[in-house]
Amino acid sequence: MTPDRFGRPLTSLRVSVTDRCNLRCSYCMPDEDYVWLPRESILSFEELARLVGVFAGLGVQKIRLTGGEPLLRQDLATLVEMLHRESRITDLSLTTNGVLLASHAGALKDAGLDRLTVSLDTLRPARFAAIARGPRHDDVLAGLSAARRAGLPVKINAVVIRGVNDDELEALLEFGRAEGLEIRFIEYMDVGGATRWSRDQVVSRAEMLTRLSACFGPITPVEERATAPAARFRLADGTTFGVIASVTAPFCATCDRSRLTADGTWLMCLYARHGVDLRESLRGGASDDEIARTIAAVWSGRTDRGAEARLAVPARGALLAREELRADPHQEMHTRGG
Repeated sequence: MTPDRFGRPLTSLRVSVTDRCNLRCSYCMPDEDYVWLPRESILSFEELARLVGVFAGLGVQKIRLTGGEPLLRQDLATLVEMLHRESRITDLSLTTNGVLLASHAGALKDAGLDRLTVSLDTLRPARFAAIARGPRHDDVLAGLSAARRAGLPVKINAVVIRGVNDDELEALLEFGRAEGLEIRFIEYMDVGGATRWSRDQVVSRAEMLTRLSACFGPITPVEERATAPAARFRLADGTTFGVIASVTAPFCATCDRSRLTADGTWLMCLYARHGVDLRESLRGGASDDEIARTIAAVWSGRTDRGAEARLAVPARGALLAREELRADPHQEMHTRGG
């Protein structure tokens, strides 16, 4: 398929299976009430598998299942098995908060899941309860253990917020080293429900590396393909970790990914204000070829470089106000698969 206006191919697709979540993390879902996607608008497994097949025919090779919390979607392993049958997909992964993982890890592995990413922002149970608004820290740790027993490779995502959990950088990296899990630190982003975001809460990649180097010694970059969101680094003992620096060092120039919400809205960028409604085509009788032509036409005209545009904003604040989120649930991070 023709690449976008900046020469970026379409090779990676994040597929949200639900906008619901069983946690209320302060940087993602800080309010009490939410406008959810209508139940009848949520795509069935068959519809999701059909769209993935269309995207695969256009060059997509990597699928990441997201939410909300994807394990809230009943019988998710069935969808994994359906997508695993698509031979053109070479990498099938899942991002989860880990709360329900202990009871699903084995089935996901058996269904054909290749790897997992689990969100874990703190090693302290009381702090976890404060950040996530739920005392489920032990459940996440149990899920990690179950995933390892099932033979699933696991990475840990930790959103780093100054004054909230930035004092755990070293402990989280040590935890990953001890458990054989690669940690990925994420700069606190100003999207979706992060309506209280401010620039002074962001711990930059440069600061993280300086602090980690002071604790663990020399850190060297890992040279690899440029399209991955995380820049990876290696300690002297071979331990690797990643940093996703979307705020201070955006990777828009090589971004090859797009997002499909649970109701079939296709988004070109995490910062995109609008998307393309593919559900209407699916349920309106369009053929796979017709849907593919729509996708190809939109992607070939793509110019999105959202994080770079935000980097240039003076006196930068949160991207969206609470009122804008209530007016359109597609703007929420838990809807577009943050």
